[in-house]
Amino acid sequence: MSAQDFQATDNPLRDIKIGQITSQWAQRNHLYSNYTPEIDSTNNLAKSEAFTETLLAELLAVYVTDHQTAGRGRSQNSWLNDTPGSALLSSWSYMLNTKPQPTASCHIGLALYRACSATWPFLDWNLKAPNDIYIRGKKIAGILLESVMQGDELRLIIGIGINITAAPKSVDNATSLIAELPPGVPLLGQDYLAFLDRLLFEITEAITYVDSQLSPTERLALLKILNQHPLLKEKYTDLEPNGSLIMGEKKISWMNL
Repeated sequence: MSAQDFQATDNPLRDIKIGQITSQWAQRNHLYSNYTPEIDSTNNLAKSEAFTETLLAELLAVYVTDHQTAGRGRSQNSWLNDTPGSALLSSWSYMLNTKPQPTASCHIGLALYRACSATWPFLDWNLKAPNDIYIRGKKIAGILLESVMQGDELRLIIGIGINITAAPKSVDNATSLIAELPPGVPLLGQDYLAFLDRLLFEITEAITYVDSQLSPTERLALLKILNQHPLLKEKYTDLEPNGSLIMGEKKISWMNL
């Protein structure tokens, strides 16, 4: 199904719910998943269930919904969801052996970028620090990291929101995947499922490094994709192993952005 076909008002596939599709994918991959058509926040639910008896045996639990009534971003920002079922609204709850460091945000942001660009390499993906994914100058995705502890147990909860079939009308610089795909390129089906497969791989790989400094390869990759952001007024000149960004004579903490 192409973007143009999807936009047709008489198309019954408009009723497809991204959250439901994602939950079915998780089940087929034998992942613990929780699908709720509507909820205040998937991160809130993931935190409340982090140490239940069921989840103690699960290294990964995936929470998805079609509509969030109180979706959150960083710094008390809201994640708007005007059209239920149009976005990937998810939380990925990982059991960790060590406490994540500030570089965890860098690792996870790079993982999401890699999953997006590997699936749709012809789109102009870029990263706006700390963790917003853009296509050209428009935001399409965001990440919210939260960790919870109970005794010696620790879980890192990765909230990921991606506009798939629609973007919030009240956000001027927002876009969706369907709006960016060129004519004839399918949206749902194998491409979206391939994206979820790649996302699972990239995030699970990144999880093994959330207590580590950035490698030279990661630093160069992040520096390149950060500087591709068209709204950036001044280029970053370096990225330190601890995630600090260098812009001329200024040093900026990744977490303070």
